[in-house]
Amino acid sequence: MLAFWLTILAALLRAFSMPGWLGDWMWPLVFVSVVLRIVAWEKQPRLWVDYVGGLVFWLVAFSFLRHVQVLAPLPAALILAPCWWMEGVFYRFLRTRLSASFAAFLALPAAEYLRVKWFYLGVGGVPWASMGLALEPSPLYPYARVLGESGLVILAVGIGVSIWSLWKERNLRPTMLLAMLLVGASPWLSAPQQPTETLRCLTVQPNVSVEEKNGVWLTAREFFKIQKEVTWDAFLAGEQAELVIWAETMWAYPAAEDGAQGFMRRPWPHKPDEIRDMEEVTFTQRLQVQVLLAKAQNEPFFLTGAHFYYPVLKEEVETKYSQRGTEFVLFDDRGKLLDHFSKQELVPFGESLPFGGNFPGSSAIRKWVHDTFGLRPDFRKTEDAGPLDGIASLPALGGTVCWENVFEAPYRRQANAGAQAFVILSNEDWFGPEGLEMHQMIAATRLRAAEAGLAMLRATNTGYTCLVKSDGEVVYGIEPNTSGWWGVDLPIVSADAESTPYRLGGYLVGPIWAAIGSILALFQMLQIGRKRRSQGKKTKVLDPS
Repeated sequence: MLAFWLTILAALLRAFSMPGWLGDWMWPLVFVSVVLRIVAWEKQPRLWVDYVGGLVFWLVAFSFLRHVQVLAPLPAALILAPCWWMEGVFYRFLRTRLSASFAAFLALPAAEYLRVKWFYLGVGGVPWASMGLALEPSPLYPYARVLGESGLVILAVGIGVSIWSLWKERNLRPTMLLAMLLVGASPWLSAPQQPTETLRCLTVQPNVSVEEKNGVWLTAREFFKIQKEVTWDAFLAGEQAELVIWAETMWAYPAAEDGAQGFMRRPWPHKPDEIRDMEEVTFTQRLQVQVLLAKAQNEPFFLTGAHFYYPVLKEEVETKYSQRGTEFVLFDDRGKLLDHFSKQELVPFGESLPFGGNFPGSSAIRKWVHDTFGLRPDFRKTEDAGPLDGIASLPALGGTVCWENVFEAPYRRQANAGAQAFVILSNEDWFGPEGLEMHQMIAATRLRAAEAGLAMLRATNTGYTCLVKSDGEVVYGIEPNTSGWWGVDLPIVSADAESTPYRLGGYLVGPIWAAIGSILALFQMLQIGRKRRSQGKKTKVLDPS
């Protein structure tokens, strides 16, 4: 019973070690949670204890989901709790060969990495609330430039394991391994690449509620007008930005490729489907961009997040919906679509279903999600994954949307493809005005800035709209949960800037560590299986009856 309560306490401490709870000084709790986990495991509890611990952890970690739906944290926690169970499985197999210290040192980062990268149920990784995120406000933050968030997970576990080993085992070896990691990475803790120029950006924070945005209270025209007026206020105040930015899916109309032929068919919750000629869609798109930028004193570009629709043929319009995705769309001042690319990491159950929705009952789940939340979880990912480049007078801009902020791969991929800075489009109103989710999003952005070595401008609907520099400094713009505009200079590095140590190879530390832990655990599982089968055969020989 003691192991049960120790596991529950470990879950609570690990959850409250995350940024945004009671200040930026809670991060040491993650080390204590590791110690308590080992103490509980050494008492040999049943595996369901780990599952309950995971349930408690994810209920707290995803508590902000209650704004979406009051019971939403529960199914998320039920689905993710087996990740803690898997940590226990790894530990138990490794413990048959290794000391408690090294079993935990391998098991926790290995299971965490697999959860962050792949998870299960065919929905992709779930990087939220990793132990590395807990260290974002700590003095260990600069190590993200070399080891990344997955490396910070190893450091967090290593410190907890070292405390345990010194306390219980009187063993210095885990501490020596931790010291080797810290010392080995230290020569690479150089200052990030300095920007060579800046891009003047105008970010618009309309502070529109989800209910208004999804058309319950506002028409598309009214929704567009709210943001247009804020943008015009900036123009009339003399702001001459080179790039005007609206946040995630803040474009009020469907977006489409210039010259698209055919029809757009999209569903609406509890309403008849909308069917429109693509020529009408693209005409409206071009006209509204022109209207928006009409009062600009210069000729700025316009970047926004939009639901982008692909046409269906006339003969298919009665049987097929248009494929669509959440995309970055870039226009010139005449409304011409210059470039676009799609969000690559889709939100599980909100934008995509497990296994691509290819399972019994998926249609019913898709309809329920659409009717309840206004989102139909069948979004498309295209091969266009950023950055926006090849545009005269604009640097190559990487981009991510909301949930992608906690994934490292889109940033590393776009940075390696030539991105010189990032724009993050997000809408935090889904998760309420309390600020916990907003705060953790900024923490994740600071980790991404360290890993990529590039500045990142967060343009949001409700906040936090801010600039995160490549060294982690945060420059705040508009107060959260208010409407307004912000003119800011986005630092741009040269196209031939040096890569960070993380991008050069530091990103491999996490998967290598996970591979070692996984292979050793699998080897022990096979060994134990062989022993049990061998003992079974001996029993049959001794007892022929």
